[in-house]
Amino acid sequence: MAGPGTPELNLQAENLRLAEQVRALSGDEHIRREAAPWRDATPAERVAETWRLCALVPWFPIALARGRARARRRARAAAASTLAILERFKQVGDGK
Repeated sequence: MAGPGTPELNLQAENLRLAEQVRALSGDEHIRREAAPWRDATPAERVAETWRLCALVPWFPIALARGRARARRRARAAAASTLAILERFKQVGDGK
């Protein structure tokens, strides 16, 4: 039987905490709250915020440097396609 402080009890508590997070973050209300500030934003504002958020990820170049060659190629290809999508969003937002 699992006693206080045992790995089994700690794991159960962690699983309950994670289940609560999944419940709270997967509901429609959470999505509505997260999307609310962007309802009236222009495409240019949305793209600018996306760029800002992308800049907050300092680990990406490190991950590329540490990865295997195949993983690095896949990551660079994904990054290039994401960049193309963002550039297209920016053009649309700028009316081009």
